[in-house]
Amino acid sequence: MISTITKTSSAPASSVSDEDLGKLARSGQIEAFDELVCRHWPGIRRFLLGYLPNGSAEDVAQETFLRAYRKIEQYDGNRPFLPWLFTIARRLALNEIRSKSRKKEVSLPSHPPEETLDEKPASFGPLWQLAKKRLSADSYAVLRLHYAEDLSIEEVSKVVGKGKTATKVMLHRARRKLSKYSDQLKDNYENPS
Repeated sequence: MISTITKTSSAPASSVSDEDLGKLARSGQIEAFDELVCRHWPGIRRFLLGYLPNGSAEDVAQETFLRAYRKIEQYDGNRPFLPWLFTIARRLALNEIRSKSRKKEVSLPSHPPEETLDEKPASFGPLWQLAKKRLSADSYAVLRLHYAEDLSIEEVSKVVGKGKTATKVMLHRARRKLSKYSDQLKDNYENPS
């Protein structure tokens, strides 16, 4: 039983594909799954930060890998591994959001206020904040997965459970909707009040 997931920022130790590592992990080789965690922890965490605050994103990222480990036998080794993993992360994030909104909890920071750090990556600039506010969860996910996580349209469509054409349409509409607000965003930065 895995109690915590080790997060390392080192480069992947091997050149074995994610899909082959997934197959090896499915056959019981824990080292193969560890390699997948090392490769994809930063990307999954970054993706989840688009939905959740830092502490929750960490928890959901860990739960994503725990769930993937427990369900590795369901992974189809003939399909790309990363969309499967992002699908798990996205579903867990949406469940966390629903759960928090039902409970209406107020979470206290884990550190005293003077120690609280803003750990959002640079990719969470004003445009991503605007996208998060103005777009639906699916539209935001499509935009984030394609542009911030560099997944192909086909991979994004698998994560969100839509067809390739529907995903392209969602991406186009999301960009178009954001472009309407870009002038407003530009004005706010050029002429701050």
